[in-house]
Formats: sequence, structure tokens, C-alpha cells
Amino acid sequence: MSSTRLAILSPAARGPMSLPASMGQLVASVESHQEVWGCWLQSWDLPVTISEIALFLDELARQALQQGREVIWAPMSSASSSVRLVLHGSAQPEALRRALTTLHLQNFMPGRILHCQRDDLALVLHGPDGPLSAANHSLIEALEGISLDVAVTTLWEKGYFQLLLTDMDSTLISIECVDEMADHLGLKRQVAAITERSMAGELDFQTSLRERVRLLAGTPASTIDTIIRERLQLSPGARALVTAAKAQGVEVGVVSGGFTQFTRYLQETLDLDYAFANTLEIVDGQITGQILGDIVDAAAKADILDLLAISLGTDASHCIAIGDGANDLPMIRKAGVGIAYHAKAVVRAQADFQIRYGGLDTASTYLGWGNS
Repeated sequence: MSSTRLAILSPAARGPMSLPASMGQLVASVESHQEVWGCWLQSWDLPVTISEIALFLDELARQALQQGREVIWAPMSSASSSVRLVLHGSAQPEALRRALTTLHLQNFMPGRILHCQRDDLALVLHGPDGPLSAANHSLIEALEGISLDVAVTTLWEKGYFQLLLTDMDSTLISIECVDEMADHLGLKRQVAAITERSMAGELDFQTSLRERVRLLAGTPASTIDTIIRERLQLSPGARALVTAAKAQGVEVGVVSGGFTQFTRYLQETLDLDYAFANTLEIVDGQITGQILGDIVDAAAKADILDLLAISLGTDASHCIAIGDGANDLPMIRKAGVGIAYHAKAVVRAQADFQIRYGGLDTASTYLGWGNS
């Protein structure tokens, strides 16, 4: 059966807008009638087609325009689905207005409010069934210039996800461990030159890593402890994300092209279920400049996600991957949900969701952990 979704967005100071009394009998359900983020959001489900109430809608839009309100509507069918709109950041009426206007162009309409606090707003959207990538990219463009994270996500049931796997450098922690070691040892310029060659495509990740590690030959292994003690910092929201994941029954791991000394520290500090990284060869208390065994590169990260999923009795579609660099892309693409965290443009373009401004706990907001 076809129906019409109707929504009105008003400045909070104006209060809600009333529908004519004659429309009362047509309202199948009032989904939202609430002040959120400096706006009054009202939404209804009307069990009639747009053509049947076209004159009423035109008149309502005219009155709303005179009063500084916005009215939107869209047809709904039995094939329509429900998803979630998440806004994370300082409450801004303009952000909500832009988001709803942009989504309306793709026939998504607001429904009930799932969660509303100062920094977080989550509400149900009704609209066409299908991939959400176009809606998400449109939202990012529409909110350009507003320091706020936004996503349209599936309404996942609790227990859907089994594994969260995250990169380490500049993701779970705010530093790049090799760069910090190089800086501490006065080797920053040499390491930067190798990194630049790698970014220019002259070196692959494995060759780049081996060349950087070779520069550390003869360094006391205690340098690693110094870096951990003096420079290593968790990214904002890291601990909150891990806590939220575990509350959902999700196992959490870190997978890194860095070194096991750092990932072991994080595993102990955050009570992670898994930690994977490269092993520095250390002889007589000194770093030899060599890496033992196979290197954890982009392909290895994706393989580790696959293997962990199998060990949990599931597959990659029930896993979440978070990263910031190109070597995280295979893992991000393989996971059921891939999230780019303060990432390079190439990663943002291919991830399901982006965190550009907030901390890692934004991911738990996107996933509906604790706010649905």
C-alpha cells in the first residue's frame, strides 16, 4: 500500500506547526514531535498518495515558507526500508536542515528519534531499499564546512557484529611509532625521505618498512619503552569504543604494520582480544635493523580479518574494520563495515563511513551501540 511521509522542520523558537484539524483522520502515526538540535522536528505517516493531498501539501508548504519553516514529503511503498541517520558533533540546526534536505532529494524521510544528546543525534529514516553509499557521499558534500560527522547506516540488530579490527598508528593511537622512534634518535629526516619515496610509488610498503627499520640498527631496545612511556597516546575515544564493543559482545583486535612491542602494550592496556604486528629482531638488548618473519602488510591485514572471522564462526560481513591509510584499504573493503578515521582521501572515498572530526567513539555512535 502506498503512503506519504510528511515532515516539518521549524526553528525551536517558533515551536511546532499544527496540521489542519481536517487532516487528523489521515494521520496513521505521529513518528516524531520533538525539539532536537535547536529545531522542532515533526513527522507523520499519511495513508494516502501524494496526488490525493496535493492541494493540501502545496498550501501547507506556502504557509510554512511564510513562517520560516520547511515542509518536505515523499511517497512511500511497501518496498521502503528503515535506516538510521547519525549526526555526531556540536548541535547545529543548519547541519540538521542540510542533512534532511539532502536526504529528501533521494526520497529519504525522517521518522522517530532514536537518541538525542548534546553531541549525538540519531533518528530513523524511511526510504528506498538499496546501497547507502550515494546517500553518505551526498551528506559529506552537503555538510562541507561544518565540523560534524554524519552517516546513514543500517539498523543492525544487537549481535550482528562479531569482530572489530583496527589499525594502530594514527588510528588506535595518535602517533606513528616508527616516526617517533626516528625523531627520538635524530633520524627523522632520513625516515621522512623513505616515506616520501613510498608515497610517490617508488617503494612498496614492505621495502619501505625494511629500509626504515634498517636505520634503527644498533638502537637500544629500551628506546621502545621510552617511546611508549613518553610519546604514545591513545586516540580520543579509543577506550570508549573498545568498551562499547565489548558491551555488545564484539571481540576487538589491533592489526598493524608496526611492531609487536607497541601492540602488546595496547592489548594489555585496553584488554584487546587480538594483537598482530611485525617482530623486530633484538639481540643483546639492541635492535638489529631486521624484521623477523613475514611482514604484516595490506594483504595480511585483510587475511587476518578473514581468518579471525572464520575462527569466530562467521565471515567478514559481520566484521568492522577501521583505518586511516592505503594499507588499510583491503581490510576496510573486505569488512561488512569499513570506517575511515581521519584518513587519506583515497581511504575516505572507499570506506562505508568517515570520521573526519570526532574521536573513535564516533564509530560506536554510527553502529548504534548504546543509543538505539
